[in-house]
Amino acid sequence: MTARLNRLTRRATAIGLVLTCSALGVLTAEPGPSPASPATAPQEKPAGENTAASQVSVGLEDLHPHGFRQIGLDAKYLLTRPLQLDRDGKIKVALTVGTAGTLFLLRNRIRGEAQEDRSGSRDRFLQDARTMGKGAFAPSLSLIAYGASFLTRDDREKETAVLLLESMAFTGAGVGLGQFVLSSQRPDTGKEVRFFHWGGHGVSGDAGLAASVVPVLRHQYLAVHPEDGTMLRIWKRTATGILYAGAALTAYQRINNDKHWAPDAFLGMVTGLTVGETLCDSHDLARQEKKTHLSLEASPSGVGLRVRL
Repeated sequence: MTARLNRLTRRATAIGLVLTCSALGVLTAEPGPSPASPATAPQEKPAGENTAASQVSVGLEDLHPHGFRQIGLDAKYLLTRPLQLDRDGKIKVALTVGTAGTLFLLRNRIRGEAQEDRSGSRDRFLQDARTMGKGAFAPSLSLIAYGASFLTRDDREKETAVLLLESMAFTGAGVGLGQFVLSSQRPDTGKEVRFFHWGGHGVSGDAGLAASVVPVLRHQYLAVHPEDGTMLRIWKRTATGILYAGAALTAYQRINNDKHWAPDAFLGMVTGLTVGETLCDSHDLARQEKKTHLSLEASPSGVGLRVRL
């Protein structure tokens, strides 16, 4: 009974730590401009200027897209992004393939060392870290973010809630596809690797789910800005490090518990991070488009179009 209580206490502590990181991020991050703020409100015309027609503006929606239309745009961006890689993107793909290949060549040695040094205390510690890889973790954070939107009255929290669910769902789809393409056996079952075969374990789902929340929380709340003070910068970087460490420990837990080979855990973590980063990029593009306003104006001097950035 005591051991069970200790395990529950450690898990609650791990969950509380991550939730604290995200909650404090909500409180310390700069909120987006409200629709009524001077940054977004249309400027008044001088009294002496006689305008014959009113403006017709496009893109006056909020700057935190989170509706079904944005989800469709995100899905399209995820599918087409691999076809539009720049030089840096191709280098990242090459490094990922090279690292996975190296881990594959060393997988027996890595497994042997992990099992040789395995201990009960390390198992318990890694099991607590694996909380980030549970199926309920991302939905729980999403629910907290959505609830926080009613306190902050900022659509940023709603956007975060949708991004977390999107990242989890698309990561799950990517992991499933990867397990079909690289259909490897679990270490305690065998070493065979087959291609394009159902029922494999070539990409770790737990590692992917744990990593999928990291880019979203970092992008929404923990990005360092020039106007941030020293303590806020330290806090954001520390919290970001904790999130990445949690994702890495979840991946290693799968190796430690002999559930996945090292390349499988690595590919799972990369899948989650990549999906999360790509979704954040998609939202950034949507934000940039919404910042452009097209206006049709008619005045005594003539009629014309005006683009406001």
